[in-house]
Amino acid sequence: MADVSRDRVGQTIGDRFRIDELIGRGAMADVYRALDLESRAFVALKILRYAHVADGVSMARFAREAEVQGRFRHRNVAALLATGVTVGQEPYLALELLRGKSLRSVIKGEGRVAPVRAASYAWQALQGLAHVHEGGILHRDLKPANIMLEPSPGPVDRVVLIDFGFATFETAAKLTVQGTVVGSLTYIAPERLRGDTADERCDLYAMGVILYELLVGSPPFAGASDFDLIDMHVNEAPPHLPAPLPRPLDDVIQRALAKYGKDRFSDARAMASALEQVF
Repeated sequence: MADVSRDRVGQTIGDRFRIDELIGRGAMADVYRALDLESRAFVALKILRYAHVADGVSMARFAREAEVQGRFRHRNVAALLATGVTVGQEPYLALELLRGKSLRSVIKGEGRVAPVRAASYAWQALQGLAHVHEGGILHRDLKPANIMLEPSPGPVDRVVLIDFGFATFETAAKLTVQGTVVGSLTYIAPERLRGDTADERCDLYAMGVILYELLVGSPPFAGASDFDLIDMHVNEAPPHLPAPLPRPLDDVIQRALAKYGKDRFSDARAMASALEQVF
């Protein structure tokens, strides 16, 4: 059968979602802006490409993403609105359409972010993360590209966690080959690289990396090769924030970037509380 993940503009999926335009392409799925004919609101329609339908791991990961996001309703987590299968048997997710930009775009465009603003972004992300963790889920791929800023009436944009494609239940079976690590290497906690048991504190490590990057404009570790980067995560002490950035903020980051989970914050709410004390 031909690959039906071609340009779908104008098609109606599931007798409900009329595709308006392609807005993103990932490794396994395409994301479209589509009109929900029931609510008359636009949504983000994520469709697994036909080439991956026969891949059991890709299908299982897509199904897990739907199950994970279907559990949550929180202002700092992208909302899942519907699921289904196209006529070509490709599964799809209808998600809240976010009209803002990612933290990756902010860092690329601005270089660095003022401390109060950076702490606010991190605090909001930690609220969403706490909600996810309390549901027994690890995100496992937190990075600036997976944290969106949605325009808000308040003084600071609403922060929204997206892309739960690598998320897992803490007690779930693994969907990766033995000896491989999923996620973006720049943000992966040392215990995952060592092959140790990982819990919610691996996501807190990623938040520490992201907060450092927001403040400095570059991540704390950047090796010449993947092997160098792995060694730095596992063995090298994280750099301190340069002056005149607030020392208490540096203390939060240093704790989040501890080499072992037991030395980090106990959970996302504890890290958020520590950020509240800085300002």
